[in-house]
Amino acid sequence: MKQDQMTMSQALFTIVLFNFGSSVVMGITTKICQDAWIAIILALVPTVPLFFLFGRIMRLFPEKDLFEIMQLLFGKIIGNLLVVLFVWYALHLAALVLRNFSAFTQISSLPETPQLPIMILMALITVYLARSGMRALGKWSTAVIFFVLFVVVFTFAAVAPQLKLDALLPFMEHKPAAVAETAFQVFSFPYAESVMFLGLAAAVQKGDNPYKIFFYALSIIVGVFILVFLRNQALLGATMTELTYFPSYVAVRLLEVGDSLARIEGSISSNFVLAGIVKITVCLLAASRGIAHLFQLEEYRPIVLPVGMLALALCAIVYRSTMEMFAFLRYYPIYAFPFQVAIPVTVWIAGEIYIRRKRREDVRPQANP
Repeated sequence: MKQDQMTMSQALFTIVLFNFGSSVVMGITTKICQDAWIAIILALVPTVPLFFLFGRIMRLFPEKDLFEIMQLLFGKIIGNLLVVLFVWYALHLAALVLRNFSAFTQISSLPETPQLPIMILMALITVYLARSGMRALGKWSTAVIFFVLFVVVFTFAAVAPQLKLDALLPFMEHKPAAVAETAFQVFSFPYAESVMFLGLAAAVQKGDNPYKIFFYALSIIVGVFILVFLRNQALLGATMTELTYFPSYVAVRLLEVGDSLARIEGSISSNFVLAGIVKITVCLLAASRGIAHLFQLEEYRPIVLPVGMLALALCAIVYRSTMEMFAFLRYYPIYAFPFQVAIPVTVWIAGEIYIRRKRREDVRPQANP
């Protein structure tokens, strides 16, 4: 629907905040410490062609989401099977981020509060935003993006006088295999998770350039991740960064700005909440739109609440502890690879064949009047 479309800037900001999601607070990567910036940049090697592929799919099928495209290309049986798989990934990812949020809130601020009430509150907020539509999500992203970026830049500027190149030494202390493994983890979490935006692709106006949306967003994301890494590394050092669960929160907690501003870690919590709302909402919208296509419903909004409750139920059982939540990150790239890479690549190849075949069929009658 035209009234439920985003502008190009709104789509760009949504992708940026989606990538921030839980990444900025949980730490982009902590296992290789001072070499993490190499992994962040190295992860761009597979990310750039993948983002180009996302843009190509949107260019081939303007104003269509991934679910429409899969059903068009693969027919009812295979197409619906792929839709089911992608809907599951959207639900699972929403549950994972909900659990990240509840664990962070309990550990950092409310240690005596059970996680379930925190999950319910976050779920209700994101369900409301998802029911309001994709245009409302775009407006929300536009409203909060500048605050989120301001907090990152402000905290980095505050720590800049303490920033020394020694924090990045020794260079390449870790083995290339460890750096490559971490780069693959960064690629999977969060870069490649942007595949979820293909479920909302119908919200992008036909005249907008999807390549610009993805690559402008990627440039902002990488810049912020580098700033966050440098800030955390300068304040915590290698050992503390590796040991802590939420390095960004702990780093800013140590930061004091002059005599009046101290303990400004609340700003990091706000960033997590604001960006986390966007990430969960995108997942709920993608899952709801996918289910609507499966059951041939004209409108996805009535099923957003049931989908949100499914994500909430899954969130409550997905991990037994916070340690298990972080341990799963090691295996997440393998689990997510089919959804993030295999399905989009398959759709792209089938889409190229479909478009070329359609063009030949359109030209053939003209050649034989």
